[in-house]
Amino acid sequence: MTYTKEQISAALDLALLCPGVISKEVHDAATLVNRENIATLCVAPIHVAYAARFTNRVSTVIGFPHGNTFPEVKWREARMAISRGAIELDVVINYGRFLQGDSSIVSKELWLIVDTAHQYGVKVKAILETCYHPVPSIRRACELCVAAGVDFVKTSTGFGASGATPTAVTAMLSAVDGKAQVKASGGIKTYADAARYLDLGCTRLGSSCYWELLP
Repeated sequence: MTYTKEQISAALDLALLCPGVISKEVHDAATLVNRENIATLCVAPIHVAYAARFTNRVSTVIGFPHGNTFPEVKWREARMAISRGAIELDVVINYGRFLQGDSSIVSKELWLIVDTAHQYGVKVKAILETCYHPVPSIRRACELCVAAGVDFVKTSTGFGASGATPTAVTAMLSAVDGKAQVKASGGIKTYADAARYLDLGCTRLGSSCYWELLP
């Protein structure tokens, strides 16, 4: 399928997550998000309040990039981000503990965050970091995330060993079975990349690129 500029913009979370981001970059990205009707501008929590001065389409990351802090800390971070204007939260699950067989900590952190976020109409995306999971583990993680009530499952932070792959996305789509949406992120840098994951059934893309993704 051929996608228009408008369709790609509407599916994109424009990521501005490098550690050295400065205020001018946040302002300029927020202006771009408004002008081009991009889904959200995804910034680090410290930049949420500033970004929200220029756009009401601010998303942020929680427990980023490794997901290995306390559930209560992630919950507090989520609450603070919501209070500062975030409308979507991309939460890195504790995939290290999940991969060693402890799914309870992931359930706990997601239930805490989803319950709070949904009270404010804020969407939650659970980041799996799929490059570290075999396919059966991807499926189990998706099922756990769906049970916790997330709105999306997401492939990657962009800071792992690799990003989205068609194999991972196909497994995710099958596992969620329409009960959550799927976001592909990590390594999406061209129109061909964007079209590939939209064709598979993703409804959201994450990328630090914009103009490169357009037809």
